[in-house]
Amino acid sequence: MSDPFEEPVEDDLDERLAAAAPKRLANRATYALLALVIAVAGFIGGTQVQKRYGTPEAASAAAPTGAAQFPGGGAGRASGAPGGGGRGGITGTVKLVDGTTVYIETPDGQTITVRTTGDTVVLVPGRLADLAVGSTVTVQGQNADGTVTATSVTRAR
Repeated sequence: MSDPFEEPVEDDLDERLAAAAPKRLANRATYALLALVIAVAGFIGGTQVQKRYGTPEAASAAAPTGAAQFPGGGAGRASGAPGGGGRGGITGTVKLVDGTTVYIETPDGQTITVRTTGDTVVLVPGRLADLAVGSTVTVQGQNADGTVTATSVTRAR
């Protein structure tokens, strides 16, 4: 006779339940890799946005060696000081835009000739021809004999 506590039929129920259970698709390594991919994508996206909408290097960097010393103001003066802006720039009012040349008047009444090139960055409005007479602008560039060769022209908002 057989033992009453013995399993009557050997059953593979545990194996069948394990086979029917949903498979786990992710583990800690998967989540870590996903976080790394998101971080890299965010970094790349941020650099692309900065390239497209960020401040150009010429407009945000400190004055290079030999930066313009403008009449009535110039490098080393505090921004807002009479006659000029800091960091090698000068602030004034547009008196005339003649092709690629802009004439600005500084707060102390001096007229500065600003020559632009194809490499000059124009911020707000984006084109030199769109600068209106009377607009306040800040110009950065090199001064040679009273004429500034602009690296950037920025209109105040």
